[in-house]
Amino acid sequence: MDQWKLDTVKKLRVARTTSQIEEALSELPVVDPNDYSLDFDGKPMGTWKPGHLHWLPVGRERGNGGRIKLAGEPVNPLAERLVNGMEAIIELERLRELQKDDSAQMPANPRDAVVRYFGLPRLDLIPRMEPEEIRKHRLAIDAVRRKLMVMLQYEKKSREFAITIRDHGMGQMPSRMHETLLSLGQSDKADKPYLIGVFGQGGSSAFAASEYSVIMSRRAPDLTSSTQDRGLGWSVVRQVFPKKYSRASYFAYLAATEEGAVPFVSGEAADKLGFDHGSQFGHVKYDFGSSESAVTRLMYQALNHVLFSPVLPYELYAMKEKPELMQGTGQRLARQAAKIGRSGGAIDKSFASQAVA
Repeated sequence: MDQWKLDTVKKLRVARTTSQIEEALSELPVVDPNDYSLDFDGKPMGTWKPGHLHWLPVGRERGNGGRIKLAGEPVNPLAERLVNGMEAIIELERLRELQKDDSAQMPANPRDAVVRYFGLPRLDLIPRMEPEEIRKHRLAIDAVRRKLMVMLQYEKKSREFAITIRDHGMGQMPSRMHETLLSLGQSDKADKPYLIGVFGQGGSSAFAASEYSVIMSRRAPDLTSSTQDRGLGWSVVRQVFPKKYSRASYFAYLAATEEGAVPFVSGEAADKLGFDHGSQFGHVKYDFGSSESAVTRLMYQALNHVLFSPVLPYELYAMKEKPELMQGTGQRLARQAAKIGRSGGAIDKSFASQAVA
């Protein structure tokens, strides 16, 4: 890819406002969605322009608006994205295990996988352990937590929130991103009991809460021998309001081929960008439906509540340079219970026996 396009990808990677996204898009040969799209039967409408990027419906479904807007609370899609990141981290270790021994039995469930690959028990059990065991598991947590992070940022001038979720998992090959990260209701997890989700739907609802979403993914280089598959795939998602059917809006992503494959840069270019492997989801102008102070104050509590007992720890940068360690409310309650227990108290309030009339 030409250097100017690589510079544009770099801009998209760090973009946190709609104006930054639109400035980067203006540098790309993008066809207006009213000039080319798919109809409700999945057939092309318009003429494909070689060498240009085109807006295609997410999941290749023109009527995808209703499905993508399924989420309730705005924090729920973010939790789904984090769960997807945990799965990608687990799957990376499983694939590396199979490279060494293709007959290795798969883990029975997600927690079994976390114990095998990271030496971590259920996070809410750690506070109840002996001090030596706690110290050992804290070292394991510190090694794992940096593999997954969520960052909340706020632009005061434009009054826009941006959410970035980055995992250092297996990553996806550019040639398959439209069939996986940009699909709807498709999944290859059903025969993998060590992964968490199945339907491949929830995280896509973050598109509905965002003005723009930027998706980037790169397969771990040691998992593929193909030069092209070692590249960094990328795309942008937005809601489209077609002129002809203004009420039938849909969500579309930038595609580089008629089959729907996304644009990409080479592995060497990805190295220059400092993008080793894994996936990054950037959601710009994210609508939390709350005031600025409420979002920054409740982000920590909300994610810990929704992911009550996550299989892996992760980091939260909530408009701070220093991250918070996220382990779920279950772990927080267990830690408090252990603290009270060591002091000779009880977490439950006791009551004297009462006669029942």
